[in-house]
This record gives sequence, C-alpha cells and structure tokens, in this order.
Amino acid sequence: MDPKIWEPRAILGKSLALIEKTAAGLDHLDHWNFPTDSSDAARKLLLQTLQTLETPAKLVPMDPSVLYNRLFSIQALAELVARSSTHHISWPLVSYCDQIWHTLFGDTGPKIFYSLTPEHNYSILRFSAMLGRHLNGLLPNADISALLRDNDLYCLQLASSEDYNLPLYANIGHEFGHAIFDHKEAELRKLLAANVETILNSIYSDLDAKDPDQATRRAKRVVWAILGFAKELFCDLVGAMLMGPSFLVSLYEISWAQNKDTWTISLSPYDQAIRAYPSFHFRLSCIRKWSEVDSFCADAQQASKRLGIARLIEIAEYLQGIPIRHDSDSLNVGPDSDGDSNIVKEVVTKYRTRLKQGLDAFLSECATEMKNWYRLPLPCVSAYPVAELLQRLEHRILPNVIPDETLLGKPATFAAILNACALYRLHLLADVKVESSAGLARDTAIIERLTAKAFEVSFIQTKYNNWSGT
Repeated sequence: MDPKIWEPRAILGKSLALIEKTAAGLDHLDHWNFPTDSSDAARKLLLQTLQTLETPAKLVPMDPSVLYNRLFSIQALAELVARSSTHHISWPLVSYCDQIWHTLFGDTGPKIFYSLTPEHNYSILRFSAMLGRHLNGLLPNADISALLRDNDLYCLQLASSEDYNLPLYANIGHEFGHAIFDHKEAELRKLLAANVETILNSIYSDLDAKDPDQATRRAKRVVWAILGFAKELFCDLVGAMLMGPSFLVSLYEISWAQNKDTWTISLSPYDQAIRAYPSFHFRLSCIRKWSEVDSFCADAQQASKRLGIARLIEIAEYLQGIPIRHDSDSLNVGPDSDGDSNIVKEVVTKYRTRLKQGLDAFLSECATEMKNWYRLPLPCVSAYPVAELLQRLEHRILPNVIPDETLLGKPATFAAILNACALYRLHLLADVKVESSAGLARDTAIIERLTAKAFEVSFIQTKYNNWSGT
C-alpha cells in the first residue's frame, strides 16, 4: 500500500495515543501535592486542551504531522506542571512569593506556579501564551481564545541544582520583574525612549553616514538591543526593591566563574528575538544603589554596636566589597556570521558611556513609577531585624522571631529571613579554610535547614496571628 495513504493515519494514531498518555499523566497528579492552586489551574488547562484536540470534529482539518510535533511541546508543558509538586518545591517559600505576587497583580491579574529546571538559572515563562503558540494552526483562533480566557498563567522555574540554596531564591524578584514588564510595557517603553532618544539619534546618524540604505534596518536592531538591556536592568530594579541586599548577594553568586565585564548582544534574523544583557558589574552597581546597600550597612554598624554582634560589621564589609566597577566594560556582538555584528558593535561601543547614563536615568524614573503602581514596603528590610536573626543563626537557633516587648516576639518577615540567611551564608563561604571544608558543608547545611524551617514557621505564625486578630 502506498505510504502516502497510510502514513498520515499512522501518525494520527500515534498522536492520539500520545494525547491519552499525556492526559493520563496529568490525571494522576495529586492536586493536594501542589503548593499553590495555580499549579492545578495549569493542569486543568492542559487537560481541557488535550480533550479539545482529540475531539473528532477538530481532528478532521488538522495536519497529523503538525499535531504530532506540537504534542511533544505540550508534553514539555505537562512536565513543568509535574515538577511543581511539593516533592520538588518548598511550600512555605512559594507561599511567601505568592503573597508578593498578589501585592503586584491582585485577585484579577495573572496567576503563577513554580517548577524546577535542570539549568543553573532562574527563568519565567508565560505558560498560557506559550500553550497558545503551540495550538496556533491546530485549532481555530476562537477555540484557542476560549481555552485561554481567564487563564493568564506564568511558570517560574527554579534551579534544581540549587534548590537547597535558599538565598539564591532572591532571584525570584528579578523574574517577577519580567511579568511586570509584560503588563507595563507601553509605559516603560515611553520612559526608555525619553531617556535614550538623543543617543539613538546619534547612532542613526553614524549608521546613515556608513550606509544610508541599511541605516534604518540596522537602527531598528540597535533599538531592540537597547530594549533588551533596559528590560534586564528593570527586572534587577524590581528584584532589588522586593528582596533588598539579598538580591545583590544572589546575583553576585550567579555571576561567579562568569565574565563580569562584558555586555552581550545576540542578533537574530527576527528583531523580536534579539537578546541583550548588560555586564554583571554594571548590573551589580545598579542593584547596590536600588537595594540601598550603603544605608543598610550604615544601619548595620549601629545595630551591631547596640546588640554586641561584631560579626554583622564583618558581613556588612563583604556586602560593600562586592565588585561594581564597570569603567573597563567591553561589548560582544554575535553571531560572527551576522553581517551587522561589527557595525552594531562599533556604534554601541562608541556611545556606551552615554547609554549607561540614559539607562541609569531610565531606572530612576522606573523606581518612581513602581512606588506609584504598587504599595510596596520600602525599603523591604532594615538592618535591625536582620541583625537579630543573624544572632540567632550564630547560635543555631531558628531565625523566625524578632524580639519586641512581648514574651513571644513577632514573626520575622520573609525579607528579613532571606537577607539574614544570604548574608550569613556569604560569611561562611568567604571565611572558609581548605582544611575545614567538611565543617563548611555541615555548617551551610545547618543554616539551610534552619532557614527553610524558619520560612515555614514564620509563615504559619503570621497567618495564625492574622486569623486570630479577626
């Protein structure tokens, strides 16, 4: 028999089997093991999608090969949901993060669930939008819209190789920044344009002088690159405002063993796919400013003297010693096969200093807008509660209570616990002796367990206090 006749039927049969397999896996997930309701919302959305795809009336117009390929992408989304159970994700940690998310987006905004990634990084993706792209060409637009209506879902992926390293979770603040950028993009682009317009005019003049026929196209690519720089820096601003000095520590740790003084532009045939990242040194410089590290360290000096904690002064010196000089930064533009890479590198390098000034001014305006858009406690943490928790960590006591005039004290905030843990862990790592590496592993493990338990206990105490007060 001619394979042109039977092959599409065979591909369709295998696709239907894959639909059933994926749906069965989602059905077997216990929703009680999800740390947030959003994970179950993602599970139900995928199940509804798979049921729609196998409807006979919907299958008739589909290309079986396209369906088969897209099902593997949908299966990858199902894996994200499976990796979001409490077997992989810390329930109290994401509960705190959910409170921050709710402060930003409220009851009617997008929802988020948390999963793991094997990469040594943190990332966020718009889960529902990605599902919509996978369905494009398979289902009518009306069906896709009906599936995604009231299902604006994000997935934040945590580094599985560092799931025990709770201080690195401060990077979650940066990922939340991407969601804010999505929902405030029009306003943020206007702010950026106002601060870099004169720089872009100068860049266009240089490009026009080199090749008038290519100037407009190349200038557009530069605009997308500058937008990429601005987006990363804005997300860092959000991370600094939400997480305080711990975000400076966490990004600094992410930068270890990487080139810290290179700005990167990755060109693409599609302008929207151009990626651009500032150097770690410039990012750390901005974060230090917006997490108010100098004020925090000055307050830490006073708190240390008042409480008699000499260790806190030493830890503050570590914070202030994180390298932030960026005057020798360089720019890397790739790939080399792209004919515009050398020209883009030349013009952006020429205006690098002015561009840094424009981006800094952009961040200043963004900080003002953030305070107008959201009711955030600023600064998110002060030195005194962190000092009290450091004292408890020093004596291997659960860092969940800030002393006050009552017998029980008050539950420590998420930011206070996170910052105390991040700073104390940095101290342990920086003070290590080669001959005591086994002791370091034991000490860091103790701090991690105490921190994880403190998150849980403090969260429950706060919820109980709120409930008992009503």
